[in-house]
Amino acid sequence: MGVETETVRPAAWVGAMHLSDRIVVTGTVLVLRDIRLRRSDLPVRFDEARLLVSPTPESAMEYASALSAAYARQAPYAAPDGVDEHWRIHSMAQHVAARIDANYPGRA
Repeated sequence: MGVETETVRPAAWVGAMHLSDRIVVTGTVLVLRDIRLRRSDLPVRFDEARLLVSPTPESAMEYASALSAAYARQAPYAAPDGVDEHWRIHSMAQHVAARIDANYPGRA
C-alpha cells in the first residue's frame, strides 16, 4: 500500500454534522483512500478527499452520488476479502450521500 503524507482538513459543514455521521463519513473516506492507493486499475478514478473538503454539503452529496452511480454499473471485482470492490465503492458513496443529506435535508 502506498503512503500519502497530505493532510485533509474537513470543511466546516462536516464538523457541524452529528458525531456519528462525521465518523461514518471520515471512516468511509479512509476506506476509499485505501482502495484507491491499492488499486491502480480502478475503472473510474476518484478523489475521496472531495467528500470532506467540498465547500458545501450539496457539492459533497453531488460528488458522492456521481461516484456511487459510476460504480453501480461496473463489472464485479473481488477485493482481497472477497467482497465485490466496485459494489463496495458504490454502496459506501451512496451511504455518505445519505448521511450528508440526513444532516442537511433538502439542500441537494
